[in-house]
Amino acid sequence: MYLLNWFRRHKNIFDDPSKRLLKIEINSKALSHNVSRFRTLFPRHYLGVVLKSNAYGHGLKEVGKFLDKNRGVDCFIVDSLIEAKILRDDGIKKPIIILGYIPQNALKQLKKIKNVILVVNSKEQAFLLKNKINFKLKVHIKVDTGMNRHGIAISDLVATIEILRSNRKINIEGMMSHLADADGLSGVSTQMQIQQWRAALAIYRKIIGHKKGIFHFAATAGSRYSGMAENNLIRAGIGIYGFDNTQDNRLGVMPVLSFWSKIANIKKIKKGEKIGYNFTYIAPKDMTIAVIPCGYYEGVPRSLSNVGCFYYKEVMLPIVGMVSMNLTVVDISDVKEPIYLEDEIEVYSADLNKSNSVVKVAKLCNTIPYEILVRLAPTIKRIVK
Repeated sequence: MYLLNWFRRHKNIFDDPSKRLLKIEINSKALSHNVSRFRTLFPRHYLGVVLKSNAYGHGLKEVGKFLDKNRGVDCFIVDSLIEAKILRDDGIKKPIIILGYIPQNALKQLKKIKNVILVVNSKEQAFLLKNKINFKLKVHIKVDTGMNRHGIAISDLVATIEILRSNRKINIEGMMSHLADADGLSGVSTQMQIQQWRAALAIYRKIIGHKKGIFHFAATAGSRYSGMAENNLIRAGIGIYGFDNTQDNRLGVMPVLSFWSKIANIKKIKKGEKIGYNFTYIAPKDMTIAVIPCGYYEGVPRSLSNVGCFYYKEVMLPIVGMVSMNLTVVDISDVKEPIYLEDEIEVYSADLNKSNSVVKVAKLCNTIPYEILVRLAPTIKRIVK
């Protein structure tokens, strides 16, 4: 109890970055540039910025607060009620679309979150909403066009619409879907999904009419297909954060995130000495190493052991030994200038040409940038600069 009370009294003590060993910087100019690129490329579409999963690791509140002031952004998109509540509690005003399922016992909480739109992902969920919602609620119906995750089968679409319409508190504002292979080479499966989207839209229009609504199937990768069928909102996720996963690479966006740590220890190692768990690294020569206070909990994959690198200014620092839970060891022998405790090390760079860029790290780990980003520990301070 003493520690809890102390933390409550001193919870802002580490807001000063100089008191922290780790920080994640978000480049505000690059972030604004990326929004502008989407606005330029899709001037007739609404722009929804995806903030789910801690804004792809960039900081839910930090990115949300910054982009809430950006007139180019029309709404935010999250996965959960919790994320929506965090945004509203932080004073963020833009409309919020919730993609994920909300437990029926938590549905009443939607009433407290103003200007929110809930996505309906199944006919069964529509029944729950019909029976549980006694306050005004906007919804988007998600139709499954072939991905076979969330979404209502087209054969159930008529019934689902009628179920929702039977509750006059529920306002069906639009419809959405998601493309499974928008970043694929052939585009055949995507075109098949778009055909299904057109069929679903025809059903929707027949029942609801041709009044204005919000219709969306394109995320970042799928944005290149936005001209193939009716839609008026782009869900910009990874692209807003500077990663272009479209096939034509025409977005012109820039990574916005860099990850920094301070050196916590410096040691001299003799030739033949071993480093880290299981002694997977044996020093080939006398060398100098630095202990960096971040490991796989903080977001440095264990698979970077003995193959990844950090940077000190422009000097590459190879990772030596196993990445552990909260520590990573790097070789600083090539640093010619004096280097000291608490000097800054760049863990991940926003420069795509560097070997510690998120794109190159993801390739080295045989994964995608999304996974590297969302595994950055939420306890690390995010700073929008």
